[in-house]
Amino acid sequence: MLGVRRQVALAGWEAPTAVRRLRARSAIWLAVYLAAAAALLGLVASLVLAHAGDLRGLLLDYLVPADWQFAARLLVDRLLAQQEKLVIINAALTASLLAVQLALFPIKEQVSAALERDADLVTEPIEEHPLWFQAWEEVKLFLFVVTAQGTIFWIGYSDSPARRALATALSFLVLFASVGVDFLSPVLQRHKLRYSAMIKTYLAHPVLLLGFGALFAAPSIVVANLAAEHPTWSLSTQLGVAFGTQIVGIALAALGGTVAGAALLSDAKRRTRSSLPVRIIAWVLLVTTLGWNAYRFGAVGRSLHHKSQILKCKYDVDWNSLRADVPDALDLITGVRSDRITVAVELDVAITNPTSIDLEIEDNHLDARQNDQLIATTQLPRLSVPAGTTRKVTISLPLTIAPSQVMRVRELLTTKGWSLTLWLEVADGWQFPIYLLTET
Repeated sequence: MLGVRRQVALAGWEAPTAVRRLRARSAIWLAVYLAAAAALLGLVASLVLAHAGDLRGLLLDYLVPADWQFAARLLVDRLLAQQEKLVIINAALTASLLAVQLALFPIKEQVSAALERDADLVTEPIEEHPLWFQAWEEVKLFLFVVTAQGTIFWIGYSDSPARRALATALSFLVLFASVGVDFLSPVLQRHKLRYSAMIKTYLAHPVLLLGFGALFAAPSIVVANLAAEHPTWSLSTQLGVAFGTQIVGIALAALGGTVAGAALLSDAKRRTRSSLPVRIIAWVLLVTTLGWNAYRFGAVGRSLHHKSQILKCKYDVDWNSLRADVPDALDLITGVRSDRITVAVELDVAITNPTSIDLEIEDNHLDARQNDQLIATTQLPRLSVPAGTTRKVTISLPLTIAPSQVMRVRELLTTKGWSLTLWLEVADGWQFPIYLLTET
């Protein structure tokens, strides 16, 4: 096992200066890798620039009518606002790194192999896994990173400063570890090592793993934050600066990871494969956590799919249906003594669903206000309104009023200044207002 000083030297000096070991063969493959990465991220950037407005418009048209699109943007902003900016940036950087990793790992392998030969880093002959096995190893790493990012999202989706700080710290940890594992591994994989043995080796050398990852991720983080601090920059400028920095960073990391990873080979070779029960437990944890994340995100998606249609529905409050359950004499006497009487008021609302998608109303609460003063809070019953139909729902409002107003309930409710706002819970702790009736 390498000592801390050796790990620091590898991460802080030998890896960043690995470019000095380039020779003709490795330099050519590095140029190919740079060109491929630039083409891939350039394609992504061009698609975003060409269709960002169209994609956003299509999504908003699907979710909400034109009059509600501004409110929908505020809803998305609120979702993102629940996360620290660094969590979003780190997730974006990790996502782009994964895209390059999955699409270009054969070229990255050629860069690393050429440098290994040119710099004579390893004396042992190369003995690689089949390409399909390497692809499977990358898929496993991809699933782990996706699971980690999803879990971090839910940790940070909170008003708690402690949880948001924890999510920020974890996002840095995942980003640094992802960069380290991604670029330290090729040289080890060429000598028929599995990720299970490599992960054990990395955990035994945390200074090298995280130091390497932090060093090569830092430029992208700094540039991404710089772009975020300049909202006047055009989207093309922001993408160009961020992706350009990342392209250079991953090219240098491919070289540095080969040099630093070669120093871990002898230690990794001594690592034995985990026993079958340990591997089963690890897979169960991964699949369970991945499934939990998929369920949570899927639940939000399904909720938005059905509940978003409520924004396109039409609502007709039937004031002639208003009914008031006036308390009996005993309740009046009790209420007079306490100067508070509760009157049950009911009215009907017709909901027309003109869309082709069934509407489902689940968890909700309804606020009744008069002149901006909250009068009562109640709940609509859970219901569904099939596509193209109209359903009538009865709303019950428990009003607590002064005894002198009991006989004037209908008069109070028919005066101006009333509004009804339905709050839908589209995700945990995430509510969206639907204005059934505005002040009249």
